Amino acid sequence: MLKRLIWTTDFSETSQAALDWALALAELTKSEMVLLHIAEAEEAINLQLAEEHRRRLENIAEELSQKGLKVSTLIRPGKASQVIVQTAQETEADLVVMGAHGHTSFREKLLGSTTEQVLQVSSVPVLFVREKCEPKFRHFLVPSDLSDAALLALDYAVNLATFTNAKVTLLHVVAPYEGSPEAWEELKRETKEELKRWSNKVVEPSDVPAIETKVIRYHHPGAGITEFARENHVDLIIIPTHGHSALGRLIFGSVAAHVIYYAPCPVISGKANVFSKG
Repeated sequence: MLKRLIWTTDFSETSQAALDWALALAELTKSEMVLLHIAEAEEAINLQLAEEHRRRLENIAEELSQKGLKVSTLIRPGKASQVIVQTAQETEADLVVMGAHGHTSFREKLLGSTTEQVLQVSSVPVLFVREKCEPKFRHFLVPSDLSDAALLALDYAVNLATFTNAKVTLLHVVAPYEGSPEAWEELKRETKEELKRWSNKVVEPSDVPAIETKVIRYHHPGAGITEFARENHVDLIIIPTHGHSALGRLIFGSVAAHVIYYAPCPVISGKANVFSKG
């Protein structure tokens, strides 16, 4: 599933937090690691800074090599999103691991960001780590709108879960529901049955230790997903950026963006087709 992953760094706290997850995944899957630093314009004229960054990258590579990993380093100038995507293609990487900077008003500050641009054009999934936390692989969450896009994300999550015996939860978020309590319980039952039929297209019951289905109602799908993840101690969320329903009808800056920037755990995301390569 994972043979080579790229960790991108600007030596910020969030990129260092992402390194912990890149390392954990590399050790788990025996993957090769590519350490990528995008040289900023200042480094072209500040040779001392450029040399400092080169040494820092080489030192990290040496530390990882001592753990028995196959590691290489790259320093490339250019626009961050373009360099990341091009490097992933050239190195035939299976995953990009990077930090995500959270904002209170993500709608205002996310447009045009490296995060959005990478997700729009990346040919592989991207793992975003927003803050430092211990890498754990016990509970994966896959938000589902019963679309083909979500089905590919589920398949990806199940493949990853086989390395860790993780539990996988399928979550369907219903917009505010005004029916009677009895009608809501019936809707939940029917939706959970549909989720099971849907998931059986790619998942055999024996594939992972446990796959459970959950149906909740919440005023906003993204907020419902992040709140569920927080309350249920989810370690990793896998969500595509495009689907076809109220949950999956995404131009970036909606549900997937909300999840990436407000989830209490790292998030793997990308266009639906990138998950089919996992």
